[in-house]
Amino acid sequence: MNADLKLPAITLHHGEAHRIEAGKGLLVQCLSGTLWLTQDNDPRDIVLEPGEETTIERDDLSLVYALSDAQFVLLSGTH
Repeated sequence: MNADLKLPAITLHHGEAHRIEAGKGLLVQCLSGTLWLTQDNDPRDIVLEPGEETTIERDDLSLVYALSDAQFVLLSGTH
């Protein structure tokens, strides 16, 4: 593992959303703040706090919504 690897973080301010199209297999990792992830055709709502992560399971539209100012990274499922 390369400890010097810097991944580009996505910053959202409270109330902002980030759209992910065809994201099946991407890992959403919360770095700071609180995020809400919802996926089309999936009844679950996923809330992520710092250090938590989840994998997008569908290629339908997914939304990452900031419940507070937040930062997250998207990683391929093969990280």
